[in-house]
Amino acid sequence: MQGRRAGVVSRFLADAIDLLLIVAALVGVYFAVAGARFLLHPRRFTWPEPSGLNLVALGWVLLLVYLTIGWANTGRTFGKTVLGLRVVRDAGERLSFGRALLRSMLCVAFPIGLFWCVVSRQNASIADLAVRSSVVYDWEPRLPTAGP
Repeated sequence: MQGRRAGVVSRFLADAIDLLLIVAALVGVYFAVAGARFLLHPRRFTWPEPSGLNLVALGWVLLLVYLTIGWANTGRTFGKTVLGLRVVRDAGERLSFGRALLRSMLCVAFPIGLFWCVVSRQNASIADLAVRSSVVYDWEPRLPTAGP
């Protein structure tokens, strides 16, 4: 399986782990803001009541930054590390920062595009097709070298 393109189930599970991590980060930010409010005004403390739009916007920004940094540095996020997956260019090289940013923007804006893997012969999502990337099984701790 090493080096072969990952299927939709592996990719979906990795993405679900990453999404749970972002939700946990949002909860952490909420409690940090509440704690700061308590420390600044303990007698008048009330729990923050953020709007749903603010939470969604912050979640999208966190997800965008998280995915871009992970894919540009090692090709992995926490979820992909757990499942033994890596995002690489079609030649097996690391994604550049620009490609990683574009891929993460497509994934965040159009998450249903992941399911294109089901009908694609190459197990490619819409984001993979747009930036010429692949998600492969890779249990090696370092980046694979590009083939000849």
